[in-house]
Amino acid sequence: MVFPQKGKKKGLYSAVGRAILKVQLYTVRQNACTAVYEVMKMGMPTIEKQIKDFVLTECHQEKVGIACIERFNSSPKGMHPTDFLPGCQSVIMFCTRLPDGAVNAALRTYEDRNFRVHGQYGMFGYVGAPNYNLLWAAYRLARYIEKNTGAIAMPMTAGPTHGSGMLSMRHCAVAAGLGQFGWCSIVLTPEFGPRNRFGGVLTTLKLKPDPMMDGKRLCDYEKCHVCEKVCPTGAIPPYKPGQERVVDFGEGHIERYSAINWTKCKIACEGEYKDFNFNGDYDLMDPIMENPIDEEFVPTQMFRTKAENVYHNFIQHQTSWKCGNCLQYCPLGGWKERFHDTGVSNVNVNQYIDHYPDVDMDVYNGEEEGL
Repeated sequence: MVFPQKGKKKGLYSAVGRAILKVQLYTVRQNACTAVYEVMKMGMPTIEKQIKDFVLTECHQEKVGIACIERFNSSPKGMHPTDFLPGCQSVIMFCTRLPDGAVNAALRTYEDRNFRVHGQYGMFGYVGAPNYNLLWAAYRLARYIEKNTGAIAMPMTAGPTHGSGMLSMRHCAVAAGLGQFGWCSIVLTPEFGPRNRFGGVLTTLKLKPDPMMDGKRLCDYEKCHVCEKVCPTGAIPPYKPGQERVVDFGEGHIERYSAINWTKCKIACEGEYKDFNFNGDYDLMDPIMENPIDEEFVPTQMFRTKAENVYHNFIQHQTSWKCGNCLQYCPLGGWKERFHDTGVSNVNVNQYIDHYPDVDMDVYNGEEEGL
């Protein structure tokens, strides 16, 4: 440091010296503060980590990921995040696992024809508890982001319980790196297969995105035909090159899934056949229709409004939980250990998979009776 020198111009030197000393002391303090701040920063979690920790611990979700807005450049009109929240920069997605016991309720319907327990799947494995769990998580996360960052955060609806338009949670989940599309169009995660549900929050906060899931496909739709074979109405076609739906997320990431006949899918999901509606005695639609159209569902809506058919109604704007075979029998996500080895299901899904040496699916060899 510089100190004032003795001499004739003592007053001048004293004033200059004090000024220099102040500057030097200020510089020392600034450097010290900067050093302390840098040390503190090293121990402080990033905003991305804070958000993820909140989702996993306070919102009790199993997985969480972040997608940047650029991954939605190929979204159809009206289905881009900025159509819902102008200025949206990031999409935060999370997932909740479906309880094995809820999936079991649906298996009891198809394997034992026990229709009375099927509603437990509807409530705890499809439209009820999972979606409200996701809705509450989205609400809490949106409030957390707005309180702690000042950015706008829009919670997204989950499932058919809201009566409003919504973004595709499946596409958002894939964009956020949580999973990949299976051939049945449901998003698969390595941990749970298709037996999960997704919710999310849109925000104007610019966040670092997570990488999309890369590497080997979870669903080898050229080898595995489980969802195709267990579909009761033939809504899921076999794989044929060039006939699949293609989604371009950018960054060289392309996803493919089947061009499902959604009307055929609804026949089972909405309980139009006796094997899927509560009474189990008669069909609401002609079961041999090869190319049904939506208009043919109109007469069945009157059926569901009658008080004596209350089991066909649910807490949503349409009943769509009566099937789910593609979700329940997919071999990914530990299906063998969770459902076959425990005696919950006696179906041999292995019969629908083309075996080859490097098969990367959780399947089993057995002689059990198939569907």
